[in-house]
Amino acid sequence: MRIGKLGSVMALAMAFVLPAGVSLAETLKLGVIAPLTGGGAPWGIAAEQAAKILAAETNEAGGLDVGGTKYQIEVIALDDQYKVADAVSAYNRLLNQGDVKLMLLHTSISAMALKQQVVDDEIIALTSAAAVDAVDPDGDYMFRIQATPDDYFPPMMEWLKDHLTERKVVMVNANDEVGWSFVRMAEKAYADAGFEIVSSELYERSQKDFVPLFTKIVSLNPELIDLGGVPPATAGLMVRQARDVGYKGKFIKTSGPSPTEIIEAAGAEAAEGMIMQLFADEANPGYQRIVEAFRKNVGQDPNAMIVPVYDAFTVLLAAVSKAGTTEDTAKISAAMSEVLPMPSLQGGELRIGDENAIGGKQQIIGTTYMGVVKNGEVEVVASF
Repeated sequence: MRIGKLGSVMALAMAFVLPAGVSLAETLKLGVIAPLTGGGAPWGIAAEQAAKILAAETNEAGGLDVGGTKYQIEVIALDDQYKVADAVSAYNRLLNQGDVKLMLLHTSISAMALKQQVVDDEIIALTSAAAVDAVDPDGDYMFRIQATPDDYFPPMMEWLKDHLTERKVVMVNANDEVGWSFVRMAEKAYADAGFEIVSSELYERSQKDFVPLFTKIVSLNPELIDLGGVPPATAGLMVRQARDVGYKGKFIKTSGPSPTEIIEAAGAEAAEGMIMQLFADEANPGYQRIVEAFRKNVGQDPNAMIVPVYDAFTVLLAAVSKAGTTEDTAKISAAMSEVLPMPSLQGGELRIGDENAIGGKQQIIGTTYMGVVKNGEVEVVASF
C-alpha cells in the first residue's frame, strides 16, 4: 500500500500500537467571558487563570477521560470589559465561531444579559453572579459557582453584631439591576441583625469622582460603610476618597472579595480595619499551590476569586466525564449534582445547593470566609 504523506503513515502506524479501547486525544474547549481589563480585571484574570491552570493540570495528567476518549482541555478567554454589549459579543463569538458549549459568564452583568440565550442555546454556563435573578433554581443550564449573600448574610451579620459596637450603616452599590438586587438582600439582612440603614446610595459604573457622594455620606454620620459588590479598583478608590473627605469609620465589603487590590488602591492606612467576605484562606496549602501557578503565569498574586472558579471548573469537568459526552449538555447538566459532594481546592466540601440555597440545585456551595485588614494584610477571622 502506498501512502503519499508522512502524516498519514504516522497516523496509520499509531493506530496499530494504541491499547484497545483508548482513542487519540481530542480537544474540549472551555470558554471564559470576564473583565480582563478595567475595574473588574482582578476578578477576570483570576477566573481566566483558574481555568488555564486546571486545564494544564488535566492535560499533564493525560487529559480528561470521556467515554474512553482522552480530551485535552483548551481555554478560550475573552474580555467583556464589564460591559453588557461586550459580553454578548464574546458569547456569540465563542458559540458561533468556537463551537464552545461550556462557559463561564463571570459577572452578574454578563449572566443577567445572557440568561435566556444560555437556555435557548442549551449551553452549560457557570457564573459567579451575586444577583439573585441570574440563576433559576428550577433551571438546567446556568450554575452559580459559590454561595450568594443571601446564603452567607445570616451568619455574617451575626458575626458583625457580636464583634462590632457600631450600628449605623450606609450602603453603596452600582445603579443597575445587579446593585438593586444587592440592596434588597443587604437591607433585609442588616435590619434583621439590628443594624440601622442610614442611607442606600447608588453610583454609576463609569464614575471615577466619588468626592461629592462621600461628602454627602459623611454628613450623615455613619459608623459603617458597606461597599457591597463594588469592583476592586473602584472600591479602593472609594475608600481613599472617603478618607480624604473625613470619614473615620469602618468599611465593610460584603461581596466581591478583592483584598489585595482594594488595599493597593486605597492604601494600607485607609483600608485598616476593613471587614470583608473572602473566598480564600491565604494560609491554606491548596490555595498556596494555585497561587504558585498563578505567580508563574502572571507574575503576581491572584484575586481569591480564583478559588471558586477553579472549583467550579473541576466540578464541570467531572460532570462531563461522568456524563460520558462533550456534546449532550442536558446529560452534563444532570451529572453536575451526581459528582457532588467532592473536596474543594482548600480541602472543604463542595456540595450542590438544596431548597435552602437561593440557587437551589443550580448552585455550588463551598466555604465562605471573613477577614479583617490589619497592617496591610488580611487576617481570616471566621468561616461559614
